Amino acid sequence: MRFGWILSAALFVAACGQGDVSTKAGTEAAPGAETPVAGEEGAAAPEAAPTTDYAALSGYDDTWFLSPGWPGEYPPGFAVLDADVRVPARARPNPTDPQDVTCLLPQYANYQLWNNVRNQADDLDYFVATKKLPVTVLEDTEVEFVGEAGIEKLPLKAGDQLTYLRYIGEGFTVMSFNGREFDINEGELREITDIGAIENEEDLWVRVNCLGGKQAWLLFDEVILEKGVYPSPITGYGEANDILPEEVETVRAMMSPEAFGLDPAAQTVEPPPVE
Repeated sequence: MRFGWILSAALFVAACGQGDVSTKAGTEAAPGAETPVAGEEGAAAPEAAPTTDYAALSGYDDTWFLSPGWPGEYPPGFAVLDADVRVPARARPNPTDPQDVTCLLPQYANYQLWNNVRNQADDLDYFVATKKLPVTVLEDTEVEFVGEAGIEKLPLKAGDQLTYLRYIGEGFTVMSFNGREFDINEGELREITDIGAIENEEDLWVRVNCLGGKQAWLLFDEVILEKGVYPSPITGYGEANDILPEEVETVRAMMSPEAFGLDPAAQTVEPPPVE
């Protein structure tokens, strides 16, 4: 049994925001793979991976901030434990579109940002749409942010308005001010802005390969409620794999609503915070 089950409950609060910002499903080089370094003899400069124009693809308007990856230090995910799981999906990743695709998902697949084998094999594409929200500065102050020169300071005055763009992880969010984006620790803003009063709204999307050859987009908040689909187990930081057949019942028991004291008919209810 390979599961350590550390922080397994974190996935039930995943919708609050978790995951590194990555350009393509959080993919990494396989262990032991060597990447030629530009400038070395016989080595060509690596080509930049193409980026997806999520705004053009999805049709979200400019009141939303679209970015690759799923947010949080422990990104959420979902695993398919049963056979013949068919879920409603969309040809376009926009929640206002009808669910116009029925997608048959492979049993044992674990759709999680760290599952590099699945992500690369299926060319999965994860992105998050976050509602832009105004954050008002309450007093003259300076806040630290991560800049090109390291930790820098941003001077702000009472009445200035920042725009909340997305959560990154480890307490850091992306904010914009005067047309520039900043990575700022939310803790820096708690006492000097009204950030505590905003209600974050975000949609987590992943493009998957359905059995039979077609592709479709799944919305995390919807697919996680489907029968036979369970939150991905956390086995270690940065670790994720497809589920082995002999692990199915363990995952089912550990990641069930009952395991967290929830009504299985109301999986959208959030459990108490994990200490």
